[in-house]
Amino acid sequence: MKSNKQRRAEIKARRLDRAVPLAVARRAQRALKPGSAVHAWDEEPADLSVLRRWNNTYGLLPMRYVARAFTCRDCGAEEVWTAKQQKWWYEVVHGPVDSHAVRCLACRRARRERLQRAGPGANLLGEQCERLRALGAMKSNAQSAAEVDAALQSKWWSLRVVAIQTMARWGGQANLEKLDALMAARPEGGRRYFGWERVAADAARSAWMRRE
Repeated sequence: MKSNKQRRAEIKARRLDRAVPLAVARRAQRALKPGSAVHAWDEEPADLSVLRRWNNTYGLLPMRYVARAFTCRDCGAEEVWTAKQQKWWYEVVHGPVDSHAVRCLACRRARRERLQRAGPGANLLGEQCERLRALGAMKSNAQSAAEVDAALQSKWWSLRVVAIQTMARWGGQANLEKLDALMAARPEGGRRYFGWERVAADAARSAWMRRE
């Protein structure tokens, strides 16, 4: 049977074993200079100016990106979404800040190939969104304006949001007046707060800010 003195010595030894790696990690963290491009444990700094411009959210924006583990939705493989991949997704592609990786690289490629083999119409919403984005890069005309007006009546709210973004990219007095009207119609509370009016107003405000 061990004495109290022996037990205390064993407890102290275990604490020292745990403390040494932690102390080394803390020293490595302090050695990093602020703003340095080198980050421990797969971290990347977040550019808040880019995130604020492309995300209209009431939640907190990330100060940094940290590698996140996830399970692939299709094959069930355990994968890691690296900090560099997150930075590319949120700040270059401008993905929604509340989105995250759900498929591994192999399954993403396989899904992309399936959609390509399926031909036109397999991803109707995506095709229409891409069509509107392409129209936004060109000069507006009667036909393209009619397509945007039709998209604003779509059952898909995401397509309506892209139509609002297209109007903002075109500019012009008529389109900007429509954006002003959408922002003015934003409900402050009640049941309508969770409806399309609020989504449209927020989308118009975000699109207007990107023009500045």
